[in-house]
Amino acid sequence: METTRTADVVIVGAGIIGLACALELAQSGTSVALIGPCAGLHLGQASRAAGAMLTVFSEVEAAHPPKRVAIEVAERVAARVGYEAWLDQLAEAGGQPVTLTPGVWVTASTPTDRAELAAIADAAADAGVPGELHSPGDVPGLASETVFEALWLPGEAGVDAEALTGSATAAVLAHPRICWLDTDAVTVTEAGSAMRVATAADTTVTAEQVVLAAGVQIPALLRHSPGLELGTPPVLAGRGVSIVLDAAPAPVASPIRTPNRGFACGAHLVTRTDGSLYLGATNRLSTHPVLDRCPSVDEIATLLHDGIHELNADLRHAQIRKARVGYRPYTTDHLPLVGRTAHPKVLLATATYRCGMLLAPHVARLIQREVDHPGALLDHPYSPRRSIQTPGLTELLAAHGPALAEFICQPGGRLPAGTAAALGGHLCAALAQQLADPAVQRLAASAPVEEVLPLLLDVAGRRSR
Repeated sequence: METTRTADVVIVGAGIIGLACALELAQSGTSVALIGPCAGLHLGQASRAAGAMLTVFSEVEAAHPPKRVAIEVAERVAARVGYEAWLDQLAEAGGQPVTLTPGVWVTASTPTDRAELAAIADAAADAGVPGELHSPGDVPGLASETVFEALWLPGEAGVDAEALTGSATAAVLAHPRICWLDTDAVTVTEAGSAMRVATAADTTVTAEQVVLAAGVQIPALLRHSPGLELGTPPVLAGRGVSIVLDAAPAPVASPIRTPNRGFACGAHLVTRTDGSLYLGATNRLSTHPVLDRCPSVDEIATLLHDGIHELNADLRHAQIRKARVGYRPYTTDHLPLVGRTAHPKVLLATATYRCGMLLAPHVARLIQREVDHPGALLDHPYSPRRSIQTPGLTELLAAHGPALAEFICQPGGRLPAGTAAALGGHLCAALAQQLADPAVQRLAASAPVEEVLPLLLDVAGRRSR
């Protein structure tokens, strides 16, 4: 028999963004129905597969346009301020404290890394939290013959993602104004002047407003909700693989990472609360995410190679405790989608990509503001109704040739100095010859981002066989 519930707001998605939004709204006096798995493995969920790091500045890349850097850093700084206070609130509400590990080290192993560290350092200095350059020997837990320089970022931090999601879960379960439905949403429809969300457990919830915070599962939910027009950009999926090792081969006092490269975030080591060591993470654009798909040999090989050769050679002696796959939601301009859609009763809180753990309390505050004051976020950089200029495939090829060359050398390949641009140019020229191929056109149109280039290379390779 179908059960019907009511609430002021329904939140679909129980990752860290959904949990944070539920708590923020409930604390303001709003009744909330949260829909999403509470127990279980949470297969494919980005939150449970994260490291995680509060990467305010170290996600900056030398190739990022100044406007993008200014917007992204400003929002991440806003999220970082008061983060400790938010953790205290979670601990007080749910009884599970979480602590931060201050600072993040960013290492340089290749000639191009020097420019990446300079861009990161400039962003930190502009925000009034300057970094410090050190020799590799100053970095606790770093044991790599390739690293020649390291940047210390005191404004960043590490956090145990499992401990954080556990703390947020306990706080949500303890709150009297939150009803958690341990199931999946299957449709979202209009019900007169309200919204109706049906679940896989034959329970429906009606509410005045709906917040979609289910990450990469949002596109499938919308496909099963005919007539729900949101007028928003697509939510893409970045597949990331991470592993947890039984123990740190050497004390890793603060997270250590490389700069972003090869269309992925840098390899990084983060110590977990239980003494284990998290090694992450790859990134591959997934046009059809399969949440229960296991890591591939290639993904694990790339991860282990980067960790052993660029972070700590003693990792080769560690035992693998588990491997996780998480699909990070993002959109074509790499900014989150937070706020009201073209449908006046549907909001988005997603597409935080690699910064979901950092942005969670900030996104929650924005959602609470929009729920209380409709239209408050219309001009915000995260607005789902913003205009996004998407680059064409030719433009992507011209801008990211060297990165494509570096990508095909993974794991372990090292290009001679100065050859990445030349090889990248040849690869892009070869791909340009495939532009008339309908399969290439469809793929490029579905995800007009630089992360699509490795997939196009795969398509071109299969067509040439």
